[in-house]
Amino acid sequence: MAATAFTALRLTVTGHDGRMTVHQIAQDGVTFAEPVRRETVELVMGNRADVLIRGARPGRYELRAEAVPGPLMTIEVTGPPLEPAMGLPVPLPAGRPFIDESDIINPEADREVVFHADPGVFPGAFPNAFRILGSNATPAADPNGDLTRDPAHGLFSPDYTNHTLRLGTTERWTVRTDETVHAFNHPFHLHTNQVLLTHRNGERLESPVWHDTIGLAGGPPGQAVTFLVTYEHFTGRTIAHCHQLHHEDLGMMQTVDYVPDFGQGTQGRLRVGHTIV
Repeated sequence: MAATAFTALRLTVTGHDGRMTVHQIAQDGVTFAEPVRRETVELVMGNRADVLIRGARPGRYELRAEAVPGPLMTIEVTGPPLEPAMGLPVPLPAGRPFIDESDIINPEADREVVFHADPGVFPGAFPNAFRILGSNATPAADPNGDLTRDPAHGLFSPDYTNHTLRLGTTERWTVRTDETVHAFNHPFHLHTNQVLLTHRNGERLESPVWHDTIGLAGGPPGQAVTFLVTYEHFTGRTIAHCHQLHHEDLGMMQTVDYVPDFGQGTQGRLRVGHTIV
């Protein structure tokens, strides 16, 4: 199952007996330790989920999403039931190991991302400014002016590096939205490296979950998440962004530069924006 470019999906499999239980086995390409029972599978823009569906009573079942008028898929269950029913695979093949928070070498270097929209900033058909604020926001055109009207503050600029991330480093990010309407979702996506979600709205998860895209619905208050990430494998420039593509295209995006390990002599130093600190 995969979500869309513009719409979050709450997916159910329904039939004449009501909803069919499905078993999720992976999120965003990373296998769970064991199948998780779901009545509803929630996917924000860019999410993927792997699920197992075990046939119920014979009949026609439909994969449906809230706010979508017709079925996305139909399932026909036929024939006599298998006795005994097929068991679920437990445990599942090993997925990605969790990150240990003790791997963070500079706990004061936590990063913050804030999704924020200001209406009516620009003329024309798309007047809203979709900004990413927090640590390392793109500078304002006029730092002394009204930042809610500023044409550059927190908006994507190809000429500005918002985050310089050192290969092999583990860091903690907090991402939140100040949207006030629950239906407005800003899914966060960091290119190249998957992230380990540890907290949602300040509450530690019973078990962390690997993601490459994390949904943040509006409020009040808007949702907040905390994750750990280790920068691995690749160097070069890429992006972090809202995965609602309309918002991304209108400025809700930042430039990320993955750089090689600077060596033992610079342990704990981070290059923030264009400045080494």
